[in-house]
Amino acid sequence: MKRVRKFKSKKKSIFILKLVGILYVAIACLSMITTTGTASFFSERNQDGYVRAGVWWDGSELVFPEKGTDPITSCGVQTLQAKVKNIGKDMKQSTTYEVYFSKNGDPAKGEKISTKELAPLKSGKQATLKFDVAKNGSYQFRVLQHPEFKNDGKQHDEWSKKILIKCKSNKQEKEDTAENKNQKEEKVENGSKENNNVEKNTKSNVDNTEEQKLEENSDDQAEIEDIETVPETNIEDEEKVEQSEAEKTGESEESNQ
Repeated sequence: MKRVRKFKSKKKSIFILKLVGILYVAIACLSMITTTGTASFFSERNQDGYVRAGVWWDGSELVFPEKGTDPITSCGVQTLQAKVKNIGKDMKQSTTYEVYFSKNGDPAKGEKISTKELAPLKSGKQATLKFDVAKNGSYQFRVLQHPEFKNDGKQHDEWSKKILIKCKSNKQEKEDTAENKNQKEEKVENGSKENNNVEKNTKSNVDNTEEQKLEENSDDQAEIEDIETVPETNIEDEEKVEQSEAEKTGESEESNQ
């Protein structure tokens, strides 16, 4: 009986170990199935020093409707603003937007000064990105598209309009106004000088034409006087002179005979 009891206890322990092993294998298989399924559905990417994970492209597309340059001349702390719109399908997850700065030049090639999160936008909806600054220079927003945008393996982005901050103090404004006045006065003086030169040239041209006319009139009068001083000869007087000469020659021949 003791041997039978020992045999039965060993058999129960072996059965329990087999059952535990079967359960462990089943749990392991189930975990592997769920892990491979999620791995095929999720993706991971390292972009600009941070890791982002998400589902396949949801069909969203972010754009900045306003383009060009927005100059601001006010001083003090200014709030930069740029509207971003989703022209695609509803966003399934949030994304990030950044702010770039350059003192002199293109802000897109300058320094990244901020990174913030943009909440998901539905199709056709838009949001206003904001950032406070107090330094002169050029600023620009950059928003990142979905990590799998267009499923081409690249990180796509969109840039806003350039925002130019030109804060002028009271002294600078006075200096600028003084310079503008001086420039206007110089333009007026130059214009008056040009007008005087034009008037002088026109007067000199008129005087020259009048002198030329007087000279031409004097030449015409001289020619007329020369014509009038030529003596007139009559044909009858010439015939009388010839007859008298012939008579004289005839008398001289008779005296010689």
